[in-house]
Amino acid sequence: MSVPTPPQHQPTWLAPADVKAWLALDATDTADDQLVQAVCAMTEPYVVRCRPEFTVPGTFPDYVPDAEVYQGAVMYAAREYRRRNSPAGVQAFADGSTIYVSKYDSDIERALRVGAYATPGVG
Repeated sequence: MSVPTPPQHQPTWLAPADVKAWLALDATDTADDQLVQAVCAMTEPYVVRCRPEFTVPGTFPDYVPDAEVYQGAVMYAAREYRRRNSPAGVQAFADGSTIYVSKYDSDIERALRVGAYATPGVG
């Protein structure tokens, strides 16, 4: 019995190269390219749900974020990439203390208008 190949998800508007640049990863290092690509593909629907006003029917891609939302998506994808080996959020140990990957980032929340920065709605 053969092991099924996992699907290779492709992002449509979030460039993995921008996420790698934000993470200060060497562009010529391709070891984690599939992972970065998958994180970008995962980030796109989340951002579209957070900020649906940038959907432009009849275009490809049909989502065209402004600079603030795009940068928020890059930062969100970078944070998710960094958390891949730290399900508990531990980034590193230094001088006897623990450094955590932030669960909440006010810059991302502001850009995507989630959490404390969510736009008020009517019930």
